[in-house]
Order: sequence, then C-alpha cells, then structure tokens
Amino acid sequence: MHRFIKYLFLISAILFSEEDVKKNIQKILPAGFEINFIEESEVPNFYVVNVLNNQILYVSDDYKFVFAGDLIGIGDDGIVSINNKYKNKFTQKLISTIKAEESIDFVSKNERHKIKVFTDISCAYCRLFHSEIEKYLDEGITVQYLGFPRDGLEGEVFKNMQSAWCSNNRKESLTKLKLGEEIKKELCQNPIKEHFRIGSLIGITGTPTIVLDDGRKFSGYIPADDLIELIDNG
Repeated sequence: MHRFIKYLFLISAILFSEEDVKKNIQKILPAGFEINFIEESEVPNFYVVNVLNNQILYVSDDYKFVFAGDLIGIGDDGIVSINNKYKNKFTQKLISTIKAEESIDFVSKNERHKIKVFTDISCAYCRLFHSEIEKYLDEGITVQYLGFPRDGLEGEVFKNMQSAWCSNNRKESLTKLKLGEEIKKELCQNPIKEHFRIGSLIGITGTPTIVLDDGRKFSGYIPADDLIELIDNG
C-alpha cells in the first residue's frame, strides 16, 4: 500500500509539473498564442513549444529567454532542421486522426506509397496534379484526397466540395469538378470542415499540399518521378 501511495504521489507531481510549465510559458507568450504541445528540446535547458499553425519556439527552463527561428542541428547525418522534426511530429499526430473513410482515394494497383493530398477543386495546380493521376498510380503512389477549400468554409467552392464528398461516386464527382464541370448539389455529414481545421493547424496555406505518414509536407505540384525520389530519400 505504501508503494502504491508513493506511486500516485509521483504521478500527480509529474502532472502538476507539466501544467506548471505550460502556465509559466503562457505568461510570457503574446495573448492568443495557442499552444499545441510542449516538451524538453534537444537544446539543454530549453523547452520546445509548438504554437499556432505549427510554429516552433524555444523557451529556457527559467523562462527568461525565448528563441524564435530555425534551429540547425549538425551531426553524423549532416545538417538538419530541428524545427522540422518537431513540426513533422505535430503533423503526423494530427494526420493520424483522419479516418480512412474520410478521404477520396485513387488506389494504385502496385502500391508502394500512400500520400494524403490537401486539395481545392478550383486551383490550377490541383487540376494539373489530378490530370496526371494515372502517372502517380502507375508509379505505385496511392493518392488520398482531403478537402481544403482555399477561400474558406463558405462560397461555391466549399459547397461543391461538400457535394463531391456526399456523392454516391465521390471519385467521379471530384474529377468532374476539377475539369470545371458541374455536379449535383448534395449535403450530408462530411469531413471538409475538419480537414480544413487540421490543414490550417499544420501550416497549410496553399494547395495542393502533399503530406506523408511521417509528417513531411510538400507544397505545390510535383511530377510523379520527382515525388517518388523525395519520398524515397527521406
């Protein structure tokens, strides 16, 4: 019994410490800075703080110094961005919450990779990307589309994207919209708002944005051969 009580005391002390750290950091950040996560950083005596739309800050554990900028690590693997490691971690966490049935999937028969693509039906590069969908599939890339209307959660683009996700043939409806054709207006419970929220939180500002399972993001149109190389090179 004594050991159990001691264990509970240690757990409560850890929880209190984490909450205390968060409160102290919130005091020195500008009002409205939403904190996504806090943990000890690779820099001794500094916390890494992920805020707003996947931005990284470093706060000293005495709360007297705040560093905002790209932290570069130099090691056996060469020069790497430490910031990207923490950004990718947050992206990976949020992307993992998206259910399989929420995406509109174009599945490769010889699948080697799966990518999630935040898309808008009206953007030129999204349409270019989709016009070459067969090339991605032939290269073994399964494309899982997520909705990200660039103009926000109102207007015709948003309504049309909802209609595509509510269609009985979602792949065909999405393709028609990307060709500039009209589809039947439909409304149902759909994930577009949640996709937009997640996309905004991980720092997406334009489409198409490609997201890998490990949290890496690539913005804009990327030809299939180049994308395979980016994925394989880590």
